[in-house]
Parts: sequence; C-alpha cells; structure tokens
Amino acid sequence: MFRLAFVVLALSILSGCVTPIPLNEQVPSVEYVTKDKVLIAVVDERKRVKKGKPKDFVGLAHASFGIPVDWHVKQVLATEKEDKERNLSEFLAHRIVTGLNNKGWTSSALVLDKVPSEDEAKAILAKDQATKLFVLLLKEWYFSINLNWVSSFNFDTDSNVYIYKYKQGNVLEKNFAGRDVIEESAGDSPQNKVLGAYREQLLEILTDKEVQSALTENN
Repeated sequence: MFRLAFVVLALSILSGCVTPIPLNEQVPSVEYVTKDKVLIAVVDERKRVKKGKPKDFVGLAHASFGIPVDWHVKQVLATEKEDKERNLSEFLAHRIVTGLNNKGWTSSALVLDKVPSEDEAKAILAKDQATKLFVLLLKEWYFSINLNWVSSFNFDTDSNVYIYKYKQGNVLEKNFAGRDVIEESAGDSPQNKVLGAYREQLLEILTDKEVQSALTENN
C-alpha cells in the first residue's frame, strides 16, 4: 500500500502541470532522404528486461525518502493514445518512422524479436517489397532521476545498429554507447527532458556519417 502511494506521488511529480512536447518535437529530424522504402525495427535485449523487467520499463525515479519507483512507457512517456499499448521498442520505432517520414522518407515499423541473419533480412525485405532494413538493438537504454530536487540526471545507452540491403545483405554494423548527463532547471518537466533526450540519441545515431551513407547509397 505504501509503495503504491509512492508510485502515485512519483508520477504526479513527474507529470506536474507542464504540457508534454508535441510528437513532432519528440522525433529525430534528419537533413537527408532516400527514395528507397526502408523498414525500421527496434530489438530489445536489455539486461534488465532479460532479468524480468517488462518490455515497457524505461528507468527509475527516486521520489520521497529516495525510494526508487520503476518507470514505464505507459505511465510517464505516453503522449499519444497508442503509446499506452507500446513497449519501449515500439515507442522508439514509432518516433524514428514518424521523424523520417516527416522529411519525405517512405519508412515503416517492423516488429522483430531478434537481429536477423543476412538471409532472414533479405527474406523480410522481399516480403515487404522494401530495399533497406534498419535495426536498432537495445542493450542499454536507461534513466535514473531524483525527483526530490532540481539536478542533472544520467541517460545510459548502449545499442548496435545493423543496416541491410536487399542485394548486398548486411552493409553496416556499428555500436553507439555512452552516458549523457541531462541538465534540469526549475520548472522543467522530467517527462519532456526524457522525451528530448530520446530524440537527441536517435538523431545522433541517424546522422552518423556511416549510417547516413548506408541508408542513402544505392544498392
């Protein structure tokens, strides 16, 4: 009962009275485009999920007395009705696809439970009549925020990017890992800071020169 009260308190502190940033401010906006049809998949292999956390788990909030409360997409990051039914992989894939299509891409989300082999990727591309497959493998994607005072908090990520082409197979495999320190000011919405940090991490990946080259070069 006490833990439930702390959960409610943490969520009320998190949401506050600040309006969530709109979807078009949550998505990565790249300055390049490909005419090819691109499939986007996010695969979740986070250690915490493998140990039992649900797939919509995103991190921890430390509320009153420093008691940690699990964060989930549906409770703290859902800004669209459909988000409440999305796990983290689906949440991120939707943001990537929306951001790319806003810039003139033809991309769509694909649900995968593992990184495909070259043959599997080619079969997927053939079935969906697409030219390229972008897979983001999550090994770490985690926040820990203290809601008791205004401070900075850490956003830890470790992910691999795989890009496949219909004719060539796997053309790129690259790791992106690090810790971003997210600064807060009085009046900031933790929810919006998280959404913004997600956007910036996805943008960093998509604007990487090797990733851009693999996504834009012809087969």
